[in-house]
Amino acid sequence: MINVQQIKSRYLQLCRLVSQRKVKDALDILNDLVSESGFSDYFIQQEHLEHTYEQMLKYMLEGVQDPERDKVYNKLLTSILELADHVRDRLMEGRSGWHTYILKHELDRQQELTGKSVIETMDDLSFKRELDEIIDEGKVSPSATDEKRRKLSMEIFRHLWLSNRYYDAENSLCAAILSCRDFLWYEKALFISGILLSGLRYWDEEKVHRLIDFACEEQQEVSARAVVALVILLYSYDDRIEFYPNIVHRLRLLKEDLKLEQNFEKIALQMIRTRDTLEIGRKLQEDLMPEMAKLKPKLEDKLKMDDIRDEILEEGRNPDWESMFSESDDLYRKVDEFMKLQMEGSDVYMTTFAHLKQFPFFSELTNWLVPFHNENPDLSEIYSSRSDEFDPDIFVEGLRKTPFLCNSDKYSFIFNIRYLPIEQKKMLSNAFLMEMEGMQEMISDENLTGDFTTRTVFIQYIQDLYRFFKISPFKNEFEDVFGGKLDLYRSWFFREIIENNATSRNIAEYLFEKDHFEEALLIFKMLLKEQPGDRELLEKAGYCLQKQGAYNEAIDHYNRIGLLGDQNMWTLKNLGICYRKTGNYRDALGVYEGAASLQPDDQTTESLIGYCHLKLGDYETALKHYFKIEYLNPGNKYILRPIAWCYFALGELEKSDRYFAKVFEQKPGYYDYINYGHVQWALGNKRDAVELYIQSLRDLNFEMHDFLKTMEGDQSILIRNGINKKDIPLMLDFLHYRLMK
Repeated sequence: MINVQQIKSRYLQLCRLVSQRKVKDALDILNDLVSESGFSDYFIQQEHLEHTYEQMLKYMLEGVQDPERDKVYNKLLTSILELADHVRDRLMEGRSGWHTYILKHELDRQQELTGKSVIETMDDLSFKRELDEIIDEGKVSPSATDEKRRKLSMEIFRHLWLSNRYYDAENSLCAAILSCRDFLWYEKALFISGILLSGLRYWDEEKVHRLIDFACEEQQEVSARAVVALVILLYSYDDRIEFYPNIVHRLRLLKEDLKLEQNFEKIALQMIRTRDTLEIGRKLQEDLMPEMAKLKPKLEDKLKMDDIRDEILEEGRNPDWESMFSESDDLYRKVDEFMKLQMEGSDVYMTTFAHLKQFPFFSELTNWLVPFHNENPDLSEIYSSRSDEFDPDIFVEGLRKTPFLCNSDKYSFIFNIRYLPIEQKKMLSNAFLMEMEGMQEMISDENLTGDFTTRTVFIQYIQDLYRFFKISPFKNEFEDVFGGKLDLYRSWFFREIIENNATSRNIAEYLFEKDHFEEALLIFKMLLKEQPGDRELLEKAGYCLQKQGAYNEAIDHYNRIGLLGDQNMWTLKNLGICYRKTGNYRDALGVYEGAASLQPDDQTTESLIGYCHLKLGDYETALKHYFKIEYLNPGNKYILRPIAWCYFALGELEKSDRYFAKVFEQKPGYYDYINYGHVQWALGNKRDAVELYIQSLRDLNFEMHDFLKTMEGDQSILIRNGINKKDIPLMLDFLHYRLMK
């Protein structure tokens, strides 16, 4: 008997095989799953599919021309997948023990009590009477209390979530929800999540169409969520979307109305941002917070907190604050980075609020997905804490409007707030009031309001879903949609709908900016096929290759820029780096000399030219370039090392000794100890050389194998400076003995 993990892995393998058109292999796995189920009806369907495929192969070999063959073939593929869906669900129902299937059995029992266990139309639904109180003639019945509404909302959500296939009843129910003005926006938003979870659990084309219906809703809070759910569902089943042409056809028709190109781009970028969530949380906890904590003693000392008595003088800002914080430039940089991440939509609060999900509120699955709204009865406790100092209406409204917290975290915040003293509650209310005013100023332009709201919903809903799939107690019963690369831009459906290269370019630029070079390169290369002469694309593709260590391919891209015209300094310097990385110092030298003709006194270029001459063994010429840098910048301490080494390589030991002595006036590193040791050995000062070598090996970052590798590389220069080749292994053994003592 196979376990849950084996059921899931075999099912996914079957789906991959179908997408690769390896039908026989897929049918073999399906046969195994059907055997595990022991359900006779599945055997009949399985045998029918096998027979159909065998007949198709027979006709193909006999050369029978069938104009309907492609249609029959696609129908066969979808039938294999749909039977696999059914078999997997039955196996999971019997062997997983999941809460999902317990709820499903409960709903089935409730439905049986109505006398209509088979639901054919909306009239057969167990909650039809309560539903009529909401939708009957478009008026809310007096008996439709808030509690009844909430119970009905929960029943609708569970029905939409737990229904495997959507037939007339489910489709009519969704149509009724959309046509009835008395369903509130947050109820519709919750139903969208029910359809999404249902689709992720069990594929059905109708579920995609219902999400498209909700995406056409006028209320942005509803339509934006539906577009996110639609994208996630299409991405999750990308391998099979091509078998359902009506989906793509309908999306193309609605492309302009739903602004699919712009919205798909925003969602794709936001999904990519979720990859960095854990790293952002780690940096926040390990980097920014400790820096903030370090400031506390400084603040107390500088503000002389211990000297404050009964009076507080209103004299404006403390003039010491600015000078005090100037000592923490790194903190400013980190806070600035944090704020930038927050503004662009990165999930900066996940780690903070992950620990605040223990309230009873989060033991109900729907509460992880319900939008934050003022009318939620779970907020009654905060409303009951009204006082002269604290106005909960301002606080709740401010929390609702802030774009910087997702809905799930807003609930965490508000349940945690009840433990705060009244003064802190008042302070938070005032802060949110100011933020509300600031938000209104930011989006005062009517043309921006819609885009701002839509983008905010995208960000918050994706962050809500991220928390649901990552940290909710129900996460193990769902495939984690955030577990992969989330490369929506590479999916089949995305390419079918998005025809504008600007969208792909924007995604590539974001990936490039965030150092996801491998993925950015894939898009840059795709774009270069259509725009082979785009200089910036060549530069960025070359840089991606360079960062991945593909130096020869990077060289090819940088040289293609040269064919378009003169290369700039940036291109030349990076081309030189790639030549150096491949050990081609001759070509690197030519590149740097070209760069020097553009900027004759650029010290970096001069040093690189000197380095190439050094690596090529032309120490005299290398010295000339290093002396030029020393002349242009007499205080440049970094130029001392290569000058000292060139003198050593040329056998001018006294001059080398003088320059290494200057190096040791600074802070020497382990290589400095080795190099200076070489000079002392060549001068005949063996004991001094030994002490210098020993000093290099005392560095914790430099081990014996590093030392031996360095000595091996320097052996030829040591011999040229008069050191007997036979003495080198003796010196190494002597060092071993010294280190053992």
